[in-house]
Amino acid sequence: MKPVLQVALDFLDLPRALKVAEEAVAGGADWFEAGTPLIKSEGLEAVRALRKKYPKKVIVADMKIIDTGRIEVEAAAKAGANVVGVLGEASAATIRECIEAARNYGAKIMVDLIECPDVVGRAKEAEALGAHFLGVHAAIDVQMQGLDPFKELREVSRAVGIPVSVAGGINSETAAEAVRAGATVVVVGGAIIKSADARNAAAEIKKALRTGQKIETKLYKRGSAKNIREILEKVSASNVSDALHRGGEIQGIFPVTKSLRLVGRAITVRTYPGDWAKPVEAIDEAKEGDVIVIDAGGAGPAVWG
Repeated sequence: MKPVLQVALDFLDLPRALKVAEEAVAGGADWFEAGTPLIKSEGLEAVRALRKKYPKKVIVADMKIIDTGRIEVEAAAKAGANVVGVLGEASAATIRECIEAARNYGAKIMVDLIECPDVVGRAKEAEALGAHFLGVHAAIDVQMQGLDPFKELREVSRAVGIPVSVAGGINSETAAEAVRAGATVVVVGGAIIKSADARNAAAEIKKALRTGQKIETKLYKRGSAKNIREILEKVSASNVSDALHRGGEIQGIFPVTKSLRLVGRAITVRTYPGDWAKPVEAIDEAKEGDVIVIDAGGAGPAVWG
């Protein structure tokens, strides 16, 4: 089986998901995944719409089933899903019922190993139960720490004989590495669906899968403290606020001159209204490129201008 590019349509809005799917298929996407957020928002109508638009494509319904397996697989398969996802943490009885229901309706089951304490052991059990695919997640936290995100993928792919899919922050720089680590199905979400040009993004990742080469990308990569300044220089304050779920922005600060960005290591100062001694001390402490941020208790006037 040649490496497959599966695009995870993790949207809340069906028209937007279909628009991105159209761009991605032009770039060479092989399979489409009706992501869990999309199914929860739009129901199985998302699967029906994808099936209607792409009658010959493999459609994956990421149901994350953990109970009532038979009826949920039946519903997804009737809606047009070729592959239905069940959580590896589900009971053996539930996984078995999912597999039996899939067999009745001509679908296949992907057992998602996310959060399984014994990933390899559960992978072997799922294969013995009759699963068609196994899903491994390259943990984002592991990527951000600079560790090997494909360690579990290698272990699982060596332990089983059925195809393994991998998901989790994959882009054109890491897609080929995922295949070398044992993935048959490479699941990509953000690097395609959040890109300005989904067609080009899909084409770059498909090229990486086809050639086995790492294709450099500037966006949709996990950063670390080492390159935080470089990352912040590429985005706006609004981007940062959104990433913090609008909970971490500083109130009452606005640029006097428009179109400027202020980026630097923060030197934080807490003082009292009228006391400017600490801000002066901060000037001595700060290095070139640092930004002094002063908390004066919310009272004016400013202790420094």
